[in-house]
Amino acid sequence: MTTHARLIGAALAVMIATPAAATHAAIQGCFEKQTGGEQKTCMAAVHQAARGELDVVYRAVLESAQTRESPKYSPAAAIEKSQKAFETYRNAECGDVIGGGDRGSGTAVMVMGCYAEKDYQRIEELKAPFDRR
Repeated sequence: MTTHARLIGAALAVMIATPAAATHAAIQGCFEKQTGGEQKTCMAAVHQAARGELDVVYRAVLESAQTRESPKYSPAAAIEKSQKAFETYRNAECGDVIGGGDRGSGTAVMVMGCYAEKDYQRIEELKAPFDRR
């Protein structure tokens, strides 16, 4: 196999792996960085931003839900329960499935990308009115 064919094969492997790992533009941008160190620094910032945004959106949704409490139904309690279930799922999927075992030097980038991706997905879920989900 020629060097050119190997490079094409490697590029295709990255292109195939990256879309499955990232649909959010900021996450994709990190995967496009040249070095593992650049990817890790970028992904750490994206991961932190996603967590921060998720916290802000979650608190706003919870506050809104508390204004709609009734004796028969507590949307705030339901949202809290949903958030805890999401966090359990996200932590298992990203930390245990993707991050588990000995996967190599790029694992940290993939794990942080997974956390960020899941958080951005959850943000979109939370932005939908809870009584219309």
